[in-house]
Amino acid sequence: MLLFDDYKRQLITKLNSVYKIEDKDAEINTEHGDISIRLFRIKDDPEVIKNNIYNILKKEAYIERFEINGRYLNIWLKTRLMFDILLDAFDRLGTYPDVFQDAEKALVEHTSANPTGPIHIGRTRNSIIGDSIARIIERTGMRVMTQYYVNDSGKQVLYLYIGYEKFHKNEEPTVENLLDGYQKIYNNIDESIENEVSELSRLYEKGDTETIKKIQNIAGIVLSSIMESLKKIDVNIMSYVWESSFIINGSTSRVMSMLENSIKNDGDAKYIEYNGRKIYLTRSDGTSLYFVRDIAYHLYKAGDYDFIIDVLGEDHKEHARNLEYVLKDLLDFNANLRFVFYDFISLESGKMSTRKGNIVTLDELYNKTVDESIKIVKEKRPEYSEEKAREIAVAIASSSIRFNISKVNQNKPMTFRWSEALNFEGDSAPYIMYAYARAKSIIRKISENNTGELNDFNDYERSLIKDMFLYPYYLKSAFENLRPDIIANYLLLLVKSFNDFYMKCPVIGSDQIYKRSKIIEIFIKIMEDAAPLVGIKLLDEI
Repeated sequence: MLLFDDYKRQLITKLNSVYKIEDKDAEINTEHGDISIRLFRIKDDPEVIKNNIYNILKKEAYIERFEINGRYLNIWLKTRLMFDILLDAFDRLGTYPDVFQDAEKALVEHTSANPTGPIHIGRTRNSIIGDSIARIIERTGMRVMTQYYVNDSGKQVLYLYIGYEKFHKNEEPTVENLLDGYQKIYNNIDESIENEVSELSRLYEKGDTETIKKIQNIAGIVLSSIMESLKKIDVNIMSYVWESSFIINGSTSRVMSMLENSIKNDGDAKYIEYNGRKIYLTRSDGTSLYFVRDIAYHLYKAGDYDFIIDVLGEDHKEHARNLEYVLKDLLDFNANLRFVFYDFISLESGKMSTRKGNIVTLDELYNKTVDESIKIVKEKRPEYSEEKAREIAVAIASSSIRFNISKVNQNKPMTFRWSEALNFEGDSAPYIMYAYARAKSIIRKISENNTGELNDFNDYERSLIKDMFLYPYYLKSAFENLRPDIIANYLLLLVKSFNDFYMKCPVIGSDQIYKRSKIIEIFIKIMEDAAPLVGIKLLDEI
């Protein structure tokens, strides 16, 4: 799959017949060549080195050319070789590259927002990262499940329930009146409210099914609204696990028993120590804390999955360290557990907060993006019907929201600006979508009876072929690092390469039509493979 690496190893083996070259001396895909090898440790006269290397490499069939520049050997592989590998992969397998992971079961838990209000764009970053990671992992060959961990027994959801009971009890519960009650309670927390929260927690701990059902019904209304919002950007979560289930089925009690030898007491509260700090497991009234339920949840995950991924905000790093310590050092946890942290999206006015009502919701962003997209589509394509213009606008809106977030390294903070969110120029999803539509348009105009030679590649043809040939490297890197931005930025690289090719290499009416149409066909197939990994919806016309 990583064919540059295969040829790099062959080159090192050949050169080692005369000189000692180590793997660390060779790099692939540098700005100077397909493979570059450092020669600094070779002590021969430069002319002798040149002659020896020339005699070693001159008969290698896979090399197009090579040169020695100072103390570097730069090598270019044959363009036809790369192109033939691409053509053969799609002819034999229908895909490039083939899957390269065992079909292990992987679980990606993402979003898992407290169901206390509409999902805002800050939390949407979690959803987009998690969904794209799941797609990337599945593309490598794993069997993937996505999951939402519903916090129905924490304080925030209990505030939501109390707010409804106090301010809207005689009304049919809706997202609007639930959020209104939640914010009123949050802004007026006093001792009586905290006592109500404590009482509800005790009822949860006892497994009071009536109380749990009431609160889950309230939380479920908000949860359904969150999922409807996420569906607009093509995020669909496969399964849901309720936090309270681990209290009801006795899992939290079993966790406490498993940790018995490590538990210490602080009055009636219980904790364990890690790195000189206390990790509390229960309150003084005996009710379990979130940390215990999260341990139970991860033991549950490990029972069914080989590879477990949690997508978490950077403010959860300490929680994750504590969790990993307990699972791996104190308990028998053998699954491969990875935490993916992301930095926050803030407003220009500061951090977003559902509790304070200081947010931009996903629905707001989506609706404005659709409206802006419709304007642009109608302006550029006035001949389109209202229905077709809206269909295209919806695809642009979903793709744009996802791509604007996916293209940024998840470890970097983002500041939300409407001017940037609604900008479809430059490094944007429409830029990628338009290149694909342009390629499809060219192929539609070409007769299937074209024949010709597949050789004599110019620089623009070679550059596009090479960038397509390198797709497995980007896919593997995105998988190993769990970073969708690697795929997003590969798409920008690939589209720029295609646009340069399009401007400099005429297809229709050219005597190179057969070769260039084959290049475009491969471009289309790789776009169809890579773009959906970051949620871009490709259209034949735009």
